[in-house]
Amino acid sequence: MKDQFKYFTAGVFIGISELLPGISGATVALMFGVYEKILNFLTKFRDLNLIIPLLVGMVLSVFLFSSLVNFLYTNFTQTFNIFIAFIMIGYGIFLLINTYLKENIDKGKTFYLNVFLAIFIGFLLSGFYITGSYPPDGPFTPSEGALIIFGFIACTFLLFPGISGSAFLLAVGIYPYIIGSISNLNIDVLLSFAIGMLIALIVMPRIINNAYKKYGKSILIFFGGLIFSAGLLDLAEIVNFLL
Repeated sequence: MKDQFKYFTAGVFIGISELLPGISGATVALMFGVYEKILNFLTKFRDLNLIIPLLVGMVLSVFLFSSLVNFLYTNFTQTFNIFIAFIMIGYGIFLLINTYLKENIDKGKTFYLNVFLAIFIGFLLSGFYITGSYPPDGPFTPSEGALIIFGFIACTFLLFPGISGSAFLLAVGIYPYIIGSISNLNIDVLLSFAIGMLIALIVMPRIINNAYKKYGKSILIFFGGLIFSAGLLDLAEIVNFLL
């Protein structure tokens, strides 16, 4: 029962994190220590007794908090972003240091190259989020096909720590549209978006899980660099905006 409650709680916070641009659900899964279990379930359908409470927590939090998050993000955007950025920076540093000190990994040039590449990629992805690839001038109503594609990409990002699916949606200009659809239970929009997410959930976890097994704990260093750099660039952009 204790484990089920842990996974339910993790699901609640993962669901909330996916509503917030800037922090990924996979990052929260790492914080709660459930990331590897989720990957194993998505590739081999193991530990169903733990995954069901996690999914229930995610679904409940998404529908219960979508309106609140939409209100807070709209009215207190910078405060929200600063809070998220500090969480990401702090956890990125913790993951890097903890993995370096406690895990049996190569701590030579390979380690530092891994960190450098992760931070570099994190800056690139965060820059994409900040500048935006599709800043619409007016209301944007994507087609069903576009929603499927957006759902696939957003869910793929959801599976990578440090890469926010919501940030991607904000970058392409449909974050308010999707959040509004969740708040208003727009089934047509949510169904198309969910199809894309389902395809990603079928295809991507096996790829990620194989990489996780092949590179072992070294991949945690990469994730730590991604999370740290994404949070750092988010914070820098906020400071620049305020100045």
